[in-house]
Amino acid sequence: MAAEYECVYFIDFDGTITTGDLSLELATYYGGSAYREIEKRYLRREIPIREWLSQAVRLLPPDLDLLSSKSLKWAAIRPGFKEFLDFARQENSLVIVASDGFGFYIEPILKEYGVLEKIDYVYRNEIMTGRNNELKVLTPHAHAICPVCGNCKAAHVVAVKETGKPVIYVGDGSNDRFGASWSDRICARGKLAEVCKEFNLTYSLWSDFYDIINIAKPDFKDCAETALCLPRGKGIKEGFDNS
Repeated sequence: MAAEYECVYFIDFDGTITTGDLSLELATYYGGSAYREIEKRYLRREIPIREWLSQAVRLLPPDLDLLSSKSLKWAAIRPGFKEFLDFARQENSLVIVASDGFGFYIEPILKEYGVLEKIDYVYRNEIMTGRNNELKVLTPHAHAICPVCGNCKAAHVVAVKETGKPVIYVGDGSNDRFGASWSDRICARGKLAEVCKEFNLTYSLWSDFYDIINIAKPDFKDCAETALCLPRGKGIKEGFDNS
């Protein structure tokens, strides 16, 4: 991580950078009633996101060209994102995209909107065709022990914090809570705002990326006591819901 950066923004992709959740939309479109049962179990916190990924991806047609085409057609970038990226570059801040969705469409969409080169890092899951011509999700950024997340966003945040740089986390989903809980400032909307209330995490409500531009830079703080997981340890903390 480059030491000259003053602050690091961690940005979720689906439902944050994009106005809709493309992984959810693809699973709903192709999975029908079979997917709805998976979604019910996930919303009841009976299965974690990694299991959601494993089950939902098997409902998709094994045609990544088709899925990429659908994703590009459906994708819409949230207002102010391009302006935010210019702002972050001007103020010498790093921008990292971290996604725990299907992930394969992220770079093509960012390229389509002309902003890929303004993103410093992208951490995401991958998809490949497995046995019986079914798609399979690969999780190269998963925790070695913890079974909850496909992409351990908390580990990415902690890696930045270990350089002494403050982190601003921007997200919308309940699964963002782990990385967000290690951050120095949380910008939350949707399900992330709900779980911040649930776990007493202080957050700033946001609507679009113009709001993020106006968020004050935080001071660096030790989040170990209030964080919801231990990415340098066994992962999810004992006593916390694991989905």
